[in-house]
Amino acid sequence: MSIWLIIDILVVLYWIGVATLIISEDREPTASLAWLLVLFALPFVGLVVYFFLGRNWPAITQRSRARHRLIALVSAFMPQVRAPHEASTSAFRAAPPTDAVGRTSELITHVAAAPPMPVRSCEIFEDGAEYFDVLIADIAGAQRFVHMSYFIWGHDELTARITAALLDRLQAGVEVRILNDFIGCFPYSSAEMTRLREAGAHIGSDMKGLARLNYRNHRKITVIDGDLGHTGGFNIGQEYIDGGSRFPAWRDTGLRLTGPGVADLEKLFDMRWYEVFGEDLFRPEYYPDPDAPGGEIMVQTVHHGHDDPWHSATRAHQVAISGASERVLLQSPYFVPDPSTMDVLVNAAASGVRVDLMTTTYLDKRIPWYAAETYFRRFLQAGGRIWMWEKGFFHTKSLTVDGIACSIGTLNLDMRSLRLHKELMVWIYDEQIVAHHERIFERDREACRELTLAEVEGWGWPRRFRNSAARLVSNLL
Repeated sequence: MSIWLIIDILVVLYWIGVATLIISEDREPTASLAWLLVLFALPFVGLVVYFFLGRNWPAITQRSRARHRLIALVSAFMPQVRAPHEASTSAFRAAPPTDAVGRTSELITHVAAAPPMPVRSCEIFEDGAEYFDVLIADIAGAQRFVHMSYFIWGHDELTARITAALLDRLQAGVEVRILNDFIGCFPYSSAEMTRLREAGAHIGSDMKGLARLNYRNHRKITVIDGDLGHTGGFNIGQEYIDGGSRFPAWRDTGLRLTGPGVADLEKLFDMRWYEVFGEDLFRPEYYPDPDAPGGEIMVQTVHHGHDDPWHSATRAHQVAISGASERVLLQSPYFVPDPSTMDVLVNAAASGVRVDLMTTTYLDKRIPWYAAETYFRRFLQAGGRIWMWEKGFFHTKSLTVDGIACSIGTLNLDMRSLRLHKELMVWIYDEQIVAHHERIFERDREACRELTLAEVEGWGWPRRFRNSAARLVSNLL
């Protein structure tokens, strides 16, 4: 048998194998056809590309025994945490502020297994210096444990302050666990993590394996003593206060919660900790005291990742936007939405709902911005409005709907956040807090210029072609 005949047989077997693999995954037809084209056009090399960028993680995860053990742990433990507050949860679900809010809340409950929970306080921070002063003071007051998970932990003046506070607590016998995204933290010195580890902290890198290098844990979480939680857009780095060397200023949003609703932030930390280390932290000492007051403010934490078949946080956005009757106020530094999210935004704007998108003038990444510009024309034609913050880099991620519900967290309006990254959003159902958040939006708008349809339609062909080329790789941005 000649060598060429052997090669032909191997290629045919390869084609049959990859066709069987891709077809059996039941993806969207366009995605399946695209991967078939890549795998057929690039024999064997295409498998390497597929391994890093194309594997069907929701399906893989559903078959994972370790994942099943984790879900069993969560399913057995979390009802005990929620039980003392069942009356508040049931009352809210029986009489939500509006039907649209009720549908959003029910979706989160169903697909993310996270019903609404009460908190005693819910504070929104729009200034990095103030926010980190509060975070550091909260760490300094920790009595039992501090759990932190961040996409970026830099190495600068701010991280030195936080490290000093954590070292002090370690000396006092407080447990410290830190789980940071491997790629997000890769460019920065690990000296502070080494000092913390040597002082007794438990330190881990998330999303570290080769198979997951295309994915990120983009969440930002601090939980202290089970009753106090922080999240939002702020990573750990000085530029999140003053813009650093790249930007004249930085605008972000932080959220501080106290009370039973913090349990869902701890749950997300514990789930990733279990998957990375195999240590079970689903124990009462890491969760809110069941006998402590519940609070009157209702919140709900939705999350998802590359391995979530529901894309839960994305669906919550879509349901809320599609249910809006008056206004939708969005904030995101990136705007490369998936088709279904783009459709609900266009539908809302075209049906007469005020849809405002606030984004950035200063760029930290050019290619995602080029791709974003391909979406602006359709959005503006439908009646949406685009506001570009001009003071520096705009990094906040939020959604406010009809003045009755708002969502603050880590979800950008781009393909990677909407589909691939591990993200979280805290939905807040409190009229006064939502009104306060709307006032923040209006203050931000005073520092913006409006991008008009006439301006977008005036862009030349080279710019439009450049943008369209960038859009081709939108799943990788």
